[in-house]
Amino acid sequence: MSFKKNLFSEINFNKNKYIIYNLKKYKLSEIKEEIDKRYKKIIKIKKGIVSISSNNKIDFIINFYVCNRAGFPVYLNETESLNKIRNEKIDINYIIKKDKILKIRSPIKKIYKFNIILKTSGSTSLSRYVLLKNENISFIARNMNKEMFSNKEEYNELIFAPLNHAFGFGRLHSLIISKNNIVLTDQITFSNLLNLRRRFNMINSLSIPAKILATIIEMGSVTSKKILNGIRYIQVSTGHFPLKYRKKILNLNINLFINYGMTEAIRSTFLNCFKFKNKINTEGRPFKGIKIKIQNEKYRYGKILIKGKNLAYGYDDLEEWRKKTISGYFNSGDIGYLDNDNFLIYKFRSSGKLNINGITYYSQNIENLIKDHFKLKNVKIFSKNNSKLIYIFLNKNIKENKIYEFLNKKNINISFDKIIKHNFLYKGTGKINFAKIIEKLKWKKKLKQLQNF
Repeated sequence: MSFKKNLFSEINFNKNKYIIYNLKKYKLSEIKEEIDKRYKKIIKIKKGIVSISSNNKIDFIINFYVCNRAGFPVYLNETESLNKIRNEKIDINYIIKKDKILKIRSPIKKIYKFNIILKTSGSTSLSRYVLLKNENISFIARNMNKEMFSNKEEYNELIFAPLNHAFGFGRLHSLIISKNNIVLTDQITFSNLLNLRRRFNMINSLSIPAKILATIIEMGSVTSKKILNGIRYIQVSTGHFPLKYRKKILNLNINLFINYGMTEAIRSTFLNCFKFKNKINTEGRPFKGIKIKIQNEKYRYGKILIKGKNLAYGYDDLEEWRKKTISGYFNSGDIGYLDNDNFLIYKFRSSGKLNINGITYYSQNIENLIKDHFKLKNVKIFSKNNSKLIYIFLNKNIKENKIYEFLNKKNINISFDKIIKHNFLYKGTGKINFAKIIEKLKWKKKLKQLQNF
């Protein structure tokens, strides 16, 4: 069976290669033995969609490759309870906990064209589930390895991202088929990262979401150097990683690899920041087999559209998927442009439009302008009911007239119903915890929608 149909056949079960999890080493040869054992059980069940539910990451890995080898579409789901699985909108036929197979619905007689189901990251009004093919994962994994592991040095990489996320799982598979060893962590917290670094000095590379890495750098040069000491390279994705942070990483003599992409179009571009220092303001170029084009409006930049071997089969609601595609290209929802060398420059999200007196503004664009001009750590604009009630959150006091004076110079004629100074609170993932901010401000009812940020 070709690797395009089965990810299991890609794995290099080298006896000397291992995964470290919960302070224990698991040889890949041992993992293969367990996969073979469980495969004999699962191959006997009827076809249908299988959900993997396990808090143990080794168990999770074993069950995924068992199901994939047996030809089942798999819903990647690390921590959800059985009751939640029963209520999912997609038709899940079986749930696997360790090597137990529980039937939860009658199998559907249908030929599935996809292999993997992932939840979309962040909030979306379109769909909660993305249908991927093995070809998507294989194509990206092989291209990533070709770009990142050209030398013969062995790496021990810490995957600091959830495995049921496109970034985390894609990175896991890339490493499994490479010669490098893997370190996994249960929780995405800074203390967990520090503890693993102390216990395993041989960790010399890191896969990490952009927001978490940005928060580490914001902790100050002394702390960030301590956390990142000994790291040779960092691979970052899941969101835009601002230029100022990229420069600081390179100043620490760490090679930085950047990807642009989302669950629907995994890793659409790649950038080796050390190799292309003159392009570190970009998201890199698309791999061969991926096309990116810009749907221009009246500016130099426009909507980023993606097409290629990394593109998902669709959403679980295929009609919604059709609404997100333009002539076979997926509409990323982002705004950017391509430079003369075909490197992608990301500008901001196309969501968060503010329509004021017939003029359209993008809230993230305004946030970035204010943040850079006033040297702020964080700015967030919240608009309710299509430009009625516009709030702006800042992390320090700035006189209202100064903000408007600056925006007027930029020909942005906008006024805020409330300018709120508040220290930003963070989740363990590095994302801003708006629910906590609202709770502290006692605005839970008035600004309930902020909890979705």
